[in-house]
Parts: sequence; C-alpha cells; structure tokens
Amino acid sequence: MRGMPGLLVSYVVTRALLILIPLGLMFYPGGILISNDTHLYWTWSEVILSGHYPVADPMWQYPPLAGFVFVVGAHLAADPSLGFIILALFADLIIFGWLLLRARKTSSLLSPWAYVLGAAAVGPVFLTRFDIFPTLFAVAALLLLSKPLRAGLMLGIGALLKVWPAFILAALPRKKLPVALASFFAIVISASVLLTFWGPGSGSFLAEQGERGLQIESVGGIPYVFANAFGYDMSTIFRYGSMEIDATGAGLVASAVALSGFVALAVIGFARLRGRLEHVAGADVAFAITLISIASSRVFSPQYMVWVVGIAAVCLLDPRTRMRPIIWLCVPAAIFGQLIYPFYYGSMMEGAVLGVSMQVARIGFLLAATIWATMRIFQPATEVDPVTEEPLDDEFGAPVRVIASK
Repeated sequence: MRGMPGLLVSYVVTRALLILIPLGLMFYPGGILISNDTHLYWTWSEVILSGHYPVADPMWQYPPLAGFVFVVGAHLAADPSLGFIILALFADLIIFGWLLLRARKTSSLLSPWAYVLGAAAVGPVFLTRFDIFPTLFAVAALLLLSKPLRAGLMLGIGALLKVWPAFILAALPRKKLPVALASFFAIVISASVLLTFWGPGSGSFLAEQGERGLQIESVGGIPYVFANAFGYDMSTIFRYGSMEIDATGAGLVASAVALSGFVALAVIGFARLRGRLEHVAGADVAFAITLISIASSRVFSPQYMVWVVGIAAVCLLDPRTRMRPIIWLCVPAAIFGQLIYPFYYGSMMEGAVLGVSMQVARIGFLLAATIWATMRIFQPATEVDPVTEEPLDDEFGAPVRVIASK
C-alpha cells in the first residue's frame, strides 16, 4: 500500500509489534529483557510518591522531572509495564501526528514514513524506554523554531527530562536565540527550584552521571571490544545500570571521548553565535548535535537511536535539508543495535566474531554519520547543491519563502 492509507496501516502494525513483544504476547528471543526497565521505573515511582527521589539507587541518573513521568506511567494500568507503554505510545502518537500534519502541507509523506520505519529499526525498546519523552519535546521545539519563546520552553522541559535537548538550542537562528535562551532558563530554573522544595535529591543525577564509566556498547568501548575478539582479556562490571569496561585506560578513554564531544558542540555553538549557520536548516544542526551527543557519550544504549529517529524525521520535513543521505547511515546503526540487544549481547561480550562484527559495524555507521553530518552543516551554501526557492510552511501552515537546496 502506498500513500496515506499505507502509512497509517504501517504505523498501526509497527506499534502493535512494539507493544506485543515487551508484553510477552509475541515471540522475541530475549524479549523478557526488553521490559526490565519498566519494572525499574515502577520501583522508582513508588519511592518518588513517598516524597523524595531514589538517591540511594545508583541506577537513578535522571533529571528531576523524569520522576513524574515514571509516576504517571506506572499508574495508568494495573500492570506497570503496560501503563508505561501506554504513556510512551501516547508520546509517540503525538510526534507521529504532528509530523503527519506538517508533511501533508509539504505534499510529501517521507518524514512520517521515516519515523514509522525508524521505530521498527530501533525495535521494542522504542516504547519501553524513557527516551521517547525527551525526544517528543526536542521534536516539538524544532517544529516551533519560528516561535523562539515556545521552542525554548520545549527544550527546557526536554532538558528537565534528559539533558541532551538543551544542546539543540544551537539549532535556533542567531536572532531568535536570546528569546529562546530566556525561555529555556526560565522554565529550567523555576521548575528545578520547585522540584527541590518538593523532594530532596533532585540534583543528585549530576554526580551519578559523572561517576559513570565506559559502557561496553559505547564508541569509546569499541577498541576493547575489538581487542577482546583477538584474545585480550576484557573485564566488565555491572555499574549504574550497564556493563562497564573494567580495564586499564578505560576511564581515560571515556574522558577523551567526552571531551571531543564537548569541543565539537562548542565549535557548533560558536559558529551559531558568529552567524555561520544561518543558511543551514535548524533541524540539520540539531541532527548533527544529536549524533555528536551520542558518539561522545560514555553510554550508547540502543534506545538512544530514538533521539535520532525523531530528529531525522523533522529534517525530512524541510526541503533545505542536507541530511537525506546521512539519515540512511543511521538505519543500519539502529538495526545492529536491536540485534545486539538482546540477541547477540552475550556474543559481543564474549568476543565472538558475530557479536563483535555487529558492534563494530554499529559504531562505524554512527561515526560515519556523525562526521558527515558535522561536515555538512559547515559547508557554505554554494558548495552543497544548486539553490532554488521553495515554499515551506511555518508553525501553523502559513506559507513563507525560504532558500532551499535540493
């Protein structure tokens, strides 16, 4: 099926699969691991309802507003897992509906199609992990770039759920950045103060995040994973909710990778302030920032690709986007992530050829996409593609004129 009917049917089918698998209603090897985090969210929700954050739990590493999402999700249904999935599906439906509304005004359904199929590539963790919620607010901000006050508000809420949406502020045009920053800090500061009064430990996640080591799935972990396949005795330890590499130099590698990410983000921020990114679509800048955030993180869980799917879908709404070929590189990265967890996770840890090969390919596609996306946003307009004038709708569909590159 093609067109709108095919898109809607595909959305229903893919989401049905993403719900049935974690609920144990459809065969999926290792599927029981998919819903583990939903039970953890329920445990945290009970602690939060008692009046404080779960600071004694080393796995608690979320900004304060995230706790209230866990509370709502855990109590939407008798089964906490089902309740969280229902709430996640609601967030997912908002993203899909908004993308569909905007796509219909551009006469192309590529964006919502990419979102629907991208979720299938990520797999069941799409609706059983928290990442869909900050992605919702990041997507909302990008769809509201013409309204900097609202965009800053959306990014502020996103940052209170998970820090990375804050970096997307650099996607706003320079003239609109002051208003967006004011809105962003207003919501972040006011909400943080209120949440601090509500319960102790609201800022504890910062210290816990800083103490994390190098996760085996991360970009920095790939030399150890590769060496393990050739006889290196790689030791791992379960800390902060993930398998971390316990080996000589792992901490230094993690710090070096993180530093490279901060430098790259600082360069993008400086370029924005100097007005050197004004010719680039805002979503393209956000896409590069998101990839850099993931590639330089000490952790690269498969659900991080939820961020990429959402931002990529927004890129495809804009005829100016330079990210079309780069988005294709992210598809195999997401698929390999789903195959590794939970199918071949043990194979990767043991240094078996299949598991290690998949992880090397996964990291390779991510790094290629990150480097290419970063290079593309810094290319002058004359070096990209022939430029033509294309109509592009603003927030509510009012026609505007933009300079677009095909």
